[in-house]
Amino acid sequence: MSLPGPRGDGAAAARSLRYHLVTDLGGVDRGRASWLPDGAASGGVGWVPVNQVITPLDDIASRNPWGSHGDRRLAADPSTEVDLTLPDGRRLRGCICNIVELDGSPWDVCARTFLQRALSRLREEHRLQVLASFEHEFWLTRLESSAAAARGTDSSAPGFSLLRFMAQEPFGSNLMQSLERAGLEPEMFLPEFAPDQFEMTLKPGWGVSAADRAVWAKAITRVSASSTGYRASFTPIRSSGGIGSGVHVHFSLWDLDGNPVLHDPASPAGLSEIGAAFAGGLAKHMPALCALTAPSVISYERLKPHRWSAAYTCVGERNREATLRICPTAGRDPVKLRRQFNLEWRAADATANPYLALGALVSAGIEGIRHRHALPPLVNEDPSGLSDDERGALGVERLPDSLPAALGALRADDRARSWFPEPLLEAYLLLKETEAAACSRLSLDEICRRYETIF
Repeated sequence: MSLPGPRGDGAAAARSLRYHLVTDLGGVDRGRASWLPDGAASGGVGWVPVNQVITPLDDIASRNPWGSHGDRRLAADPSTEVDLTLPDGRRLRGCICNIVELDGSPWDVCARTFLQRALSRLREEHRLQVLASFEHEFWLTRLESSAAAARGTDSSAPGFSLLRFMAQEPFGSNLMQSLERAGLEPEMFLPEFAPDQFEMTLKPGWGVSAADRAVWAKAITRVSASSTGYRASFTPIRSSGGIGSGVHVHFSLWDLDGNPVLHDPASPAGLSEIGAAFAGGLAKHMPALCALTAPSVISYERLKPHRWSAAYTCVGERNREATLRICPTAGRDPVKLRRQFNLEWRAADATANPYLALGALVSAGIEGIRHRHALPPLVNEDPSGLSDDERGALGVERLPDSLPAALGALRADDRARSWFPEPLLEAYLLLKETEAAACSRLSLDEICRRYETIF
């Protein structure tokens, strides 16, 4: 608590609520708001350590190391500030934060700090940086009490069609304008394959800013939807056997002078030597990585064969059934082709904390470069259509088929565990095991309904 200042009759500075936003280990955006003068720097706000082990279902994991004890701070990063007025007149103002100790030093159980440290290792050890973007699919559902309900989204219209695109207007235009004003550089908005399903893409950002953009993009999509009579949800799946919504994480490697280094047009897969080693590290640790990038019970309802998501440990060129896809480039200019060239991690969804997800992918890539991991044989067809012998010859295995299996793979992978400070890893595993246990008491349809509301 701060001490009160002297009272006076002078004109007060314009003030507004500034939200201090942090994405917890369960992938939920939480925080606190301060009543601050416009233009003033934030000194941060208090935070409680046990908040890191609140599950998405709002259960507090037992046996946690903090209980009722301890204090931390949310330290705002001013470069992440957003200040928007929404179409319905509401103001959204806030910053993304790191969780820090009371003296301002980094806290090991902060996911954003984990990503920053991974990026620092990549820079210091290999003189490389990452350019990345999170490509989000989401569901848009009309609210029956709203004026939009009379019009609806016309979910019966064909996937990718102009009719479905126009039926949700002005939501799409309002969303893109808000994302633009927030500095997130939106690129595309489109109706997806399933009824009520849409997708948005942003220009890539350097390092931690890519995950920051993902956090703000989801938040702005949700509040933009609510201001125009809809609910937006980034849940990976809405019903048993239903179509999934994923988050495709695109990334490329660049040297510190700003030159792309992932691509070598002379190689069979188009990957440079260092790019192949980076990709080889991801391939080696795919099962453990799923525990960070697909971290909910219903994530594994999406990660099944024949769903254009990912179900096997394979790398493919332009193959949407591959966990790691080598993306196509367009054009003939070799300079532009090198700058376009990127990899796409497909076994991810929006129940993941984007800082943990990207930090784990970068850490696996560093591991690949350090130990010169070889790129496995490319699989350019649906791996589920291969025989067991064919998959065995290619080194292709089934990804974990449940959250407990993925957590088990992470526990069993000594190298993957070494990427994390022990307090962060133990808090994460405790949280996710608690979440899985809570979901085991619910039906699949109930879990889907709960996660649709949460995410």
